[in-house]
Amino acid sequence: MEKPYLSNLLKLIAQPERMALLFALLEGDRNVNELAQALDLPATIVSTHLAKLRAEGIVEYTRYHRIIEYRLISEDAAEILYTLRRLSSRTEN
Repeated sequence: MEKPYLSNLLKLIAQPERMALLFALLEGDRNVNELAQALDLPATIVSTHLAKLRAEGIVEYTRYHRIIEYRLISEDAAEILYTLRRLSSRTEN
């Protein structure tokens, strides 16, 4: 992996709202409204973050009529998030 790739990926994940969104997507596919409710954020903010993550190849979506379900597709991002979750659980104990 190249350093610019890792730096960019970490910068994307480090933004608090995007990190929360990505942690939610670790649990499974979700649509914008589900994510907005789970994170207590406006749907427009969630959509903006998802568009950025999609442009960077971190998430993708599938359209089911009017509903668009997003999923985490970046294995590198998932690995970082799992590591962060594990480290977080250590500091909470």
